[in-house]
Amino acid sequence: MRSTAKVTIVAITALGIGLAGCSDGSGTPGAASSGTTSAGASPATSAGASSGAPGGTTGTGAAAPCLVGTWKATGLSGKLSGPVTGSFTGGGGTTLTIDAAGKTQVDFTPMQPVTFAFTVSGGDVKGSFSYGGKVNGTIKTATAATGTWEPAGTVDFSTLTVTVDLTSPAAVRVADKSSIADFAGTGTADTGGAVDAQPVLKKSSYDCSGGTTLKLGPPQGGPDTGTWTFTKA
Repeated sequence: MRSTAKVTIVAITALGIGLAGCSDGSGTPGAASSGTTSAGASPATSAGASSGAPGGTTGTGAAAPCLVGTWKATGLSGKLSGPVTGSFTGGGGTTLTIDAAGKTQVDFTPMQPVTFAFTVSGGDVKGSFSYGGKVNGTIKTATAATGTWEPAGTVDFSTLTVTVDLTSPAAVRVADKSSIADFAGTGTADTGGAVDAQPVLKKSSYDCSGGTTLKLGPPQGGPDTGTWTFTKA
């Protein structure tokens, strides 16, 4: 019989007690069940992400000329701050496709894991995560090679999943291809904020001035959720 385990890593580490988990019968401790709830992402989400061309959502957008094309991620990196201190890096392989009208698709299927490590209340937490599925939406930018993009209309996060494995203070699978909607909130806190409930397709700063490299980071004054680096495919 399959069972689930709710593991609040930040709270457990702070209190200095061990992780508790139960097996799902497959030898994977504490595997979270996959959910089907659509993610409540900004500005809104819609069901049924397209598996083909980018887009599939409403909204009138436009992309700067240097953004147009297919990009492949070389990685994601960032620092954790606030109640925790640490860092995260990895995530190569993710593909990003953008057309001139701003229709955008992010395909996390080929994504490599992101490793994270942070310290809270003197305890160390280490692990990795990866997204799965595809996210569709429309972005709106100016024509400049640097600036800010933001979603126009809805963004479809409904098929986005996340898998999270901890290696310290104990080896446990916290989420196994779980819906991002089910994981958001407590789950993202459990990774020290390394897991972003709205990756890539949200308000972000962009820089494609080099022509073959694209950097996506937090907008000025916004929370630091890391910087994605892509190269032209």
